[in-house]
Amino acid sequence: MSRRVTLVAVALPLLVIVLGIVRAERFLRRTRDFVLEIGGYDPRDLLRGHYLQFTLRVDPLPQREACVDDPQGTCCLCLTRAQPGQLSQVERATCATAHTECDGSLPLGVLAQPYRYYVPEDSAKELEKRLLDAMPRSGARAVVAVDSRGEARVRELRIDGVPVPGAVPR
Repeated sequence: MSRRVTLVAVALPLLVIVLGIVRAERFLRRTRDFVLEIGGYDPRDLLRGHYLQFTLRVDPLPQREACVDDPQGTCCLCLTRAQPGQLSQVERATCATAHTECDGSLPLGVLAQPYRYYVPEDSAKELEKRLLDAMPRSGARAVVAVDSRGEARVRELRIDGVPVPGAVPR
């Protein structure tokens, strides 16, 4: 009986890890990528490891059509894909319009949501300096994967067009 319990105790965590990887891969396969600028920045969360924590910035946010930002969520971001290396076009529109007429749509709340990237300890200081240097000149960007339901995950972090090596989205 103890052999069976041991087998389950070893297999169950491995199964959970594999299912998490499969779930993430399925999400990324059904998404489109959009390049957005990084806004607010918090260097690292020292209590939980080395992280770059940031928000997405869209300034100014042009309006495609008038909408009211209310608890029912009738306002969304209308995303239009751009040429490689360019920022995606983002406009404010009703969610109905954004879902039907745009390449992607996200609720307005994603602009206030913090995103975290784990950074290896040995490159944290250098990456922090590069990010702080790039932000004022709009050189810090995030590649955001958006699915048809309006869920977003940061796929990649770029500074001056170069992907950040060793960084892992969280």
